[in-house]
Amino acid sequence: MPRLLLQRDAEMAALDSQLGDVRAGAGRLILVEGPAGIGKSSLIAAAARAAAAAGMRVLRAWGGPLEHDAGWGIARQLFAPLRVGAEWESLAVGAAALARRALDGAGAEPALDGEAMHAASHGLVWLACGLAERGPALLVVDDVHWADAPSLRWLIQLVRQSADLPLGILCAARSGEPPAEPALVADLLAATAEPPVRPAPLGPAAVAAVVDDRLPGAAPGFAESCHAATAGNPFLLGALLAHLRAERIDPTEQVAARLSSFGPEQVARAIERQLCRLPAGAETLARAFAVLGRGAPLRHAAELAGLETPVAARLADRLRTAGLLNYRELVHPMAAAALYQGLPASQRAQWHGRAAAILARERADPEAVALHLLHSEPARDAETVRTLREAAQGAGRRGAPESAAAFLRRALAEPPPERADEADVRSRLGLVLAAQAGPDAPGLLRSAVEMAADPRQRARLALAGGRALGLAGYFEEAVRMCRLGLAQPSGADPEVLARLEAELIGEVCLRAGGAAEAHDLVRRLPPELPLRPICLAWEALCDGRPAAEPRAWLATPIEPDDNDSIVATLAKFSLIVYGEPEAARERCTALIDLARPRGWRIALAHGSFLRAMAHLQAGRIRDAEADARIAYDFKKANSPPAALLWSIFPLVEALTELDEPAEAEAVLAANPSPPEGWIATGLLLERRARLRLAQHRPADAHADLTAAAETWKQLEASHPGMAAWRVDDSRALVQLGDVRAARLLAEEHLELAERLGLPGPRGAGLRALAGTLGHDEAIKVLREAALLLADSPCRLEYVRVLVTLGATLRRANHRAAAREPLAKALGLAEPGGMRLLARRCREELRAAGARPRSADSLALTPAEHRVATMAARGLSNREIAQQLYVTRRTVETHLTHVFQKLGCETRAQLSRGLAGSDRQ
Repeated sequence: MPRLLLQRDAEMAALDSQLGDVRAGAGRLILVEGPAGIGKSSLIAAAARAAAAAGMRVLRAWGGPLEHDAGWGIARQLFAPLRVGAEWESLAVGAAALARRALDGAGAEPALDGEAMHAASHGLVWLACGLAERGPALLVVDDVHWADAPSLRWLIQLVRQSADLPLGILCAARSGEPPAEPALVADLLAATAEPPVRPAPLGPAAVAAVVDDRLPGAAPGFAESCHAATAGNPFLLGALLAHLRAERIDPTEQVAARLSSFGPEQVARAIERQLCRLPAGAETLARAFAVLGRGAPLRHAAELAGLETPVAARLADRLRTAGLLNYRELVHPMAAAALYQGLPASQRAQWHGRAAAILARERADPEAVALHLLHSEPARDAETVRTLREAAQGAGRRGAPESAAAFLRRALAEPPPERADEADVRSRLGLVLAAQAGPDAPGLLRSAVEMAADPRQRARLALAGGRALGLAGYFEEAVRMCRLGLAQPSGADPEVLARLEAELIGEVCLRAGGAAEAHDLVRRLPPELPLRPICLAWEALCDGRPAAEPRAWLATPIEPDDNDSIVATLAKFSLIVYGEPEAARERCTALIDLARPRGWRIALAHGSFLRAMAHLQAGRIRDAEADARIAYDFKKANSPPAALLWSIFPLVEALTELDEPAEAEAVLAANPSPPEGWIATGLLLERRARLRLAQHRPADAHADLTAAAETWKQLEASHPGMAAWRVDDSRALVQLGDVRAARLLAEEHLELAERLGLPGPRGAGLRALAGTLGHDEAIKVLREAALLLADSPCRLEYVRVLVTLGATLRRANHRAAAREPLAKALGLAEPGGMRLLARRCREELRAAGARPRSADSLALTPAEHRVATMAARGLSNREIAQQLYVTRRTVETHLTHVFQKLGCETRAQLSRGLAGSDRQ
C-alpha cells in the first residue's frame, strides 16, 4: 500500500504542473532534491502513480552503491519491462536498434574502443524518443546520485533531445554528500528546466499527526520533542518512533525531556538493538541483504547468511514485521548503509567474495559477479582475474568504459598470477582509457609493453597501444610507444615490427623534427607490407616530388586490420593534397556510411573532417561546413588539443568561404593558440591568414603566414598543395606595398608547383604571380591559370582564378570582357556555397556595368541546405535527426525556414526549389 503523504501538497502541485507540461509535449528533466530520509522516494512514487493514472507510460529504476559500477544499470532497469513486451521489436528499430548493445551486449557487433559507448547512447536516446512518440512517457530514476556513468551521460543527452516530446525524466537526488559521479551528476542536474522540488521537513503539526498514529496517548509536548530530535525528517521520525515502540518506552513527559538529536548514528544503534531481539540468524540475514544489494533473491541471501532457505524465509517475515525489510530489499538506503557499515571491513570483503562465488555457481552474468569482486579482498586468484576480464569485455561491448576500467583495475589489484596475463590486462585497461582520452592511458600502455613476457607479446602490445594513442590524439605518446616496441626486436613477429615502423613513420611526420627518422624508416619497410606504398607516397609528398608515382601508390586499398592506423588517415589526407578530392571523398564516405548507422562517433568525426577537406577543394563549401561541424563538435568534447586542431582548420576555412567571418573568429577564439611544430598548426595558420585577408587585415595575415612558413620549414615539408603559404602571403605583401617580395614568393611557389605537376598548385601560383604584375601581363597569366584549372577537380581555386581574372579585366577597362569570367564564376560559386567569392563576383559585375541577380537575403544556411537535401531524398524528420545527431525539433525548424525561403509548400517541391536556389 502506498504511504500517506503528509505536508506535501505544495510539492505534489509543483510536480503535477511539470508533468502536465510533459503530457502537453514539453519534455523535460524534473528533479526532486533533498537530504537522506526527507521523503524523496515517497514523493516521486506518488508522482509516478499520478502520472500513470493520467495515462502516461511509467518506467522506473533505482541507483545504489553496489550498482554504481554496473554499466548501463539504470537504462537496463528502465527498459527491462519493454524488452519482454510485445512492442519491443517494433520499438528497437532504426537508430533505436543500437540500444540493444547497452541492454544486451552479448550479440553486439564488434566496435573500436570508445565507439560502443556512443552507439549505445545514441540508440537509447532514440528508443526513449520512439516510446514518447507513441504516447506520453515518464522515466523515473530514484537515487540518481548513485547512477552509473554511461546511464548519466545518456540521460544528459536525452534531456537535450526530448524538449519537443511528451517525455519526462523524474529524478530524485540526495543533497549534502558527494555523488558517485560528481561531474556527470552536476551536468544532469543543471539541465532542469525549473528549480528542483525540495521536500520541506515536516512541521510540528505533521509530526504530531504521525506521533498520534504510531504512539497513541503520547504526553503533551512529546511530539514537539520528536520534532526537535529529528528536525522533521520523515525517515528519522519513523525510525525514532519504531525504536521507542520496540524498546517499549512509554511516550511520557519524562522521556520527552530526555530525547536528543536522532540521526544516522542513532538509527544504526537502534537497528542493532532491534536485531538483537529477533530470532538467531535474523541479523545475519539482514546484513546479507545489505551486501547483496537491491532486488537480491532470498535464496542468495540465505546462502550468504549460511541459512537453509525455509529458515531464511521465516526470518525474512520477522524482518518485514519489524519494519526493516520490504519484499526483497531493506526499507531505506539509510538502513541498508547502517547494516552494511556495521560489518568490519574485512568481513564485508569476505562476504562480497562469497556473494561472487554464489552468483558464479549459478552462471550469472560475469558483470554481476564482478560487481562483488570489486569489493572483495585480492588473493592472486587466476579465476577471479578471468572473471573480471570477461566482465570488462562484456562492459566494453555494451559501451560502458568506466565499468570495464573498474573491473580491469580490480584484476590488476588481484594481481594476475602470470606476467603475460598482467601485461595483457594493463594493455587492455590502457586501451579502454585511451578511447576516452584518459590521462592514465599512456602510462598503463607503456607499463604493459615493459612487462611483456616475451618479444612477440611486447611488439603486439606496443602496436595496439601506439595505434590507440594516435587515434586518441596523444601523438607524442604514440611515438614513444612505437619506439618502445621497436627497442627489442629480437624474437618478435617481423610483420608486427614492420607495422610498428609504419606506425612510427605516420606519427613522427606529424611533428617537427621527425622527417629524417621517417625517411630512414621508410627505407627499412619490407616490400610486401600493405602500408608501405602509403608511407612512400607520404615521403614523396613532404619532399614535393612529381605527383604521378605517389598518386599511383595512394591507390593501394587499406586492409581492414589497418583501419585504426594513423597511416590510413595519411592516405586520405594525401589524396586531397595530391588533387584527388573525389577519391578521398569516396573513401571518407565509405567510412561515414559504415560509422553512422552503428553510432560510431569517433569514426564519424574522423571521416567527416577529412571529407570536409575534400569538399573544400572541390568547392562544395556548404557540405564542407556541415562535415567540419560534426567533427569539431565531437572532438571539442572528447579529444585532446592536438587532435582538436584537425577539425578546427577545415571549419575555419569553410566559414571563411561562406562569408561568415564572425563565426570563424568565434571558433578561433574558443580555442587556445595552436602549439608549435605540428602539421595541423601550419594548416590552421594558413586558414587563419585567409580569414585575416577576407577581413582586410594584411599585416595580421602576413604574420600568420610567416609563422606558417617557419612551421613548414621545421617539418621539412615543401609540397605546394599542403604548404601553400606563399600564395596568400604574396597577396598580403602586395596589399602592404612590398610587390617585389610578393613576386619572389609567387615565383618560388610556381617553381615548386611546376616540379609537382598538379593543376591546383600551379593555378594558385599563377594567380599569386598575377597579383604582382601589370594588367596586361596579369590577364595573360590568369587566362593560362583558368585554362589549366577548367577541367581540374580543384573548383574552389578555379573560381578564385575566374574572379581575379574578371576583376583584373575590369580594372584594365575591359568591362565587357570582364563579365564572362565573372558570370561563370558566379554560376559556379553559388551552387557550392562559395559566398565570399560570390559576393566579390557581384561587386565586380556591377562595377563592370552588369546587373547580376542580387544575393538572396533568404539564402539557405549550410545547416538548412543539408536538412533540405536529405528531406528531398525522402528521409523523414526522424531519420534526418538520427543521422545528424540533432533533435527532431531542430530539423522541423530548419525545414520551416527552408519552405519559407524557397516558397515550397510540400516536401515534393523541395528538389525543384533547391535546384532553383542553387542556380541563383
